[in-house]
Amino acid sequence: MEHRSDPAVSDGRDDTVWDRDAWDLEPDSVALALRVMSPRTAGVIMREAFFGTRRFEDFLRHVDVSSGVLSARLRELVDEGMLEKCPYREPGARVRDEYRLTDKGRSMLPVLVALIDWADHWLVGPQGPTVQLLHRDCGAPITASVTCASGHSITAPRNVIAAPGPGARPAAVDSD
Repeated sequence: MEHRSDPAVSDGRDDTVWDRDAWDLEPDSVALALRVMSPRTAGVIMREAFFGTRRFEDFLRHVDVSSGVLSARLRELVDEGMLEKCPYREPGARVRDEYRLTDKGRSMLPVLVALIDWADHWLVGPQGPTVQLLHRDCGAPITASVTCASGHSITAPRNVIAAPGPGARPAAVDSD
């Protein structure tokens, strides 16, 4: 892919194809996604949900927060549409709720896999990762990959061009 000589997108170089300052990109997609996964405990709860955790007591054991904080984060993730509450009843006990991933929550799988790949490469010590994600059918490790809509593999930031999307608006011009 050829580079143009305008200001750079992704790798910190100065060769982007658009004038970033000419566009108002709020609300920014990255900021919106990080808001849903903030604070850190929300991301850890989502990790546990992907690992199959559903019940409050189980989240409480695995997430290492107080029950009040856990309750607040679960409520936020339900309100955001990432998890849904589903009633269940143990024999002889009152009805309680468990938390299941919604379609919106399940669609975070590639993000979770990419975070794990990145952390395993850059942050995990010599002892290696504590969790491996394996394909249920064949047992092979699962990794994240980035492709364009035409199926081409994207392996470096220099292969990505950022451009204003349909929700971008021209930035307000200062009239000083």
